[in-house]
Amino acid sequence: MTTSRQAYRVDRDNPGSDLAGETAAALAAASIVFRRSDPHYSHLLLHHAQQLFEFGDTYRGSYDSSIEEVRSYYASVSGYHDELLWAALWLHRATGKEEYLRYAVDNADSFGGVGWAITEFSWDVKYAGLQVLAAKVNLLNSSLTLRHA
Repeated sequence: MTTSRQAYRVDRDNPGSDLAGETAAALAAASIVFRRSDPHYSHLLLHHAQQLFEFGDTYRGSYDSSIEEVRSYYASVSGYHDELLWAALWLHRATGKEEYLRYAVDNADSFGGVGWAITEFSWDVKYAGLQVLAAKVNLLNSSLTLRHA
């Protein structure tokens, strides 16, 4: 391979909410997978997912605005809001904490997470995945309500 594989970082001064959110979502999902077989590892994954989500939400910005070298080939078309919503819903699923669901609900409209009739799910665009996860939450809540009625 002749392509440079230089590592870059995001930080407070050079934010990357999309990278932090996407990684937080992946770690939260992985924590669910390992919950029974390796509870310690699952807890560690979830802890770091929560840290990354907090970081990405606190220091908002797209990674391609912070890392000039990636703009020409990994430009984020959708921005970072979809990844923050994606992370919040995966964290809700992994923790059951209402604060993550509330974050997604409270920010869905202003972050562009509603009203999109989108058929694409990709490394950049998470809105279709958000709709699936939100539907699962809604179905679960409806099922619980019906059982307790």
